[in-house]
Amino acid sequence: MSAPPAPVRIRLRSPSAVAGLLWIRRGFRTFWRRPLGFFGLYLFVVACLVVAMLSPFALLIVIVLLPMLSLGFMLATEDVLNDLPLRPSVFWAPLVMTKQARRALLAIGLVYVATSIAIALLADSIDGGEARRWAEKLMTPRTDGQMPEVPPLSALGSAVLLFKSFGVALVSIPLWHAPALVHWGRQGVAQAMFSSIVAIWRTRAAFATFVLGWVTVALGFAMLIVVLAATLGAAAVSLAAFTCLVALTATFYVSIWFGFVDTFEITSPVAFRTVMADNDPAES
Repeated sequence: MSAPPAPVRIRLRSPSAVAGLLWIRRGFRTFWRRPLGFFGLYLFVVACLVVAMLSPFALLIVIVLLPMLSLGFMLATEDVLNDLPLRPSVFWAPLVMTKQARRALLAIGLVYVATSIAIALLADSIDGGEARRWAEKLMTPRTDGQMPEVPPLSALGSAVLLFKSFGVALVSIPLWHAPALVHWGRQGVAQAMFSSIVAIWRTRAAFATFVLGWVTVALGFAMLIVVLAATLGAAAVSLAAFTCLVALTATFYVSIWFGFVDTFEITSPVAFRTVMADNDPAES
């Protein structure tokens, strides 16, 4: 008879508000330790999405696995901090560890899909799809390389856009730490989602600083692109803008790792291979 699995002990930390900015800084510093590797990992994800669009069934599977994106980048960040090579396998490695973990991670993905669809359908029922069509037009590039021209949103469309943003943010709270808690904490779906809610509430000052910091970075990047596009033309800056956007998105996912290890102290056989955030090698 095999021995029972060793118990997992999880303790919540209490990072200060400024810790949120440190997570972002550590994310940038770690990204630049292996920029081409992280860049390639994110392009791998984009390529998978593009290929999956050829089949509705494959696209559904990829969407269900989207919550695994953050966990994959967390594993990649851990590898970089341990001077290990970056491999695309970080995105599916957690699924082959145990049957319990695989079921929990897939269930988290299904929760993500179900709630996202519910929010989208409810929003469309309120404004007839105005906010969705506006966002699609905004994200569709013009063939002449110029910035897309979008009509102004009505008051109802603006309210629905805010509703969708708030709904996505609300859904993200129980899912934020859940995949990592399943992988490292051996928690089930409900327990991991509840732990994520409690952790974000306990670290709300640092988490809010982290979110506001990234919003500031995103707005600064968007303003820079608008200025450069107006000065040099959209076609001239499109490749540079895409490259920077991929780098910033990858860095965002890298920074999530530091928020997790600064929030949870986990003792288990699958514990972090790296030291905790307050002794992070990226700080040296």
